[in-house]
Amino acid sequence: MAKPFNVPVLSSALDTLVKSPLNQADDAALVSAAKAVWYSDTNLVGEVRAFMEEHSSELELRRAGYLLERFTRFSCATDNRVKEALKALELFSASRQYVKPQGAVALRSRRDELAMSWGLSEGLGLKVQALMPFQTRHYEAQQRAASA
Repeated sequence: MAKPFNVPVLSSALDTLVKSPLNQADDAALVSAAKAVWYSDTNLVGEVRAFMEEHSSELELRRAGYLLERFTRFSCATDNRVKEALKALELFSASRQYVKPQGAVALRSRRDELAMSWGLSEGLGLKVQALMPFQTRHYEAQQRAASA
């Protein structure tokens, strides 16, 4: 049986992830960050504050905000956890530059609209496949049972 995911690791995982383009993200750090958002009981607002204290790069802040918002879009994120994540995302609002997605884009030129809204030219792309085993109903049930 898996141990509950209670160690606050979101800010350190984000630290690793934001240093390079997201489509080249380290799979282990990506999984750690996602599991911290989905299954831990860490305070997301506190984690984001800790992250922001260590990072002033606008690009890194936008990447971190994108990742946190992207994690809220998976069905394994509970409503309460999504609400907490949205509060944490408000901390990024000062650094966020809204970029209006362009109209029709050729198939090969399509980009992640969420990434574009964060002013990024890259998204997770196929890296999201690394998260799939951790957001199944079976895995989710194991995590919820372990933390109960």
